Amino acid sequence: MREETKRLEGLRQKIEKVENESGSTSDYLDRGNPNPSQQKAALEAMKKLDEEAKALKTQLQALIANSPREALEEWVNFHAAILNRIIAEPVKDAHSRTRVFVAKQTLENWEKVRRGELDYVGINWHFLKDYKEEVSQTGGEKWWQFWK
Repeated sequence: MREETKRLEGLRQKIEKVENESGSTSDYLDRGNPNPSQQKAALEAMKKLDEEAKALKTQLQALIANSPREALEEWVNFHAAILNRIIAEPVKDAHSRTRVFVAKQTLENWEKVRRGELDYVGINWHFLKDYKEEVSQTGGEKWWQFWK
């Protein structure tokens, strides 16, 4: 796998991690019954995380613009291969129907990345948990090339 592709995915994962932390803080505010001091600290932390995510997305946009087209294609194809596997799964119940629907939406977003209409795609942690885990285990060259 190209180094540029690894950098694209690494930055995407950093953004996702920061956004997940912000979301967890939001959940804490909604359901954790924080006292006023805890609420203030959580709101400040969430603001900082949101600013960090915004800065990282700006970096991702610049990285995409400065990366070779082949790296962008490799990045999108990598994600598309996993999503196409999920889309091909048999629909057995409401959960699997929603899973396939979410995978199709996510694939549409990756195609927008390919066309230059979108820079960042997050992965649904509930319906696409296995996809998220597979992507987070970035490692050797062979693993990154399975879709070829």
